[in-house]
Amino acid sequence: MGEIGQSLAAVLATVVLDLTAADLTGLEPDRLPGINAIWSSGTVWPSGIADRIRTSSREVGPGIFLVRHLDWA
Repeated sequence: MGEIGQSLAAVLATVVLDLTAADLTGLEPDRLPGINAIWSSGTVWPSGIADRIRTSSREVGPGIFLVRHLDWA
């Protein structure tokens, strides 16, 4: 990875996406690798990864969860 790619990866590692109530069912698992995200019970994950996301997350507020460096692979 070149300098630009490394810089972009460093910036993306600090960004937290708000996925509360998002419907992600049509999203390919490799589209958001390494992101940080907040999500809620209203978030709909692609088939087969919801359990992995729940296990990797911690509750940061009532019904709100944080997952760091999301890796769906």
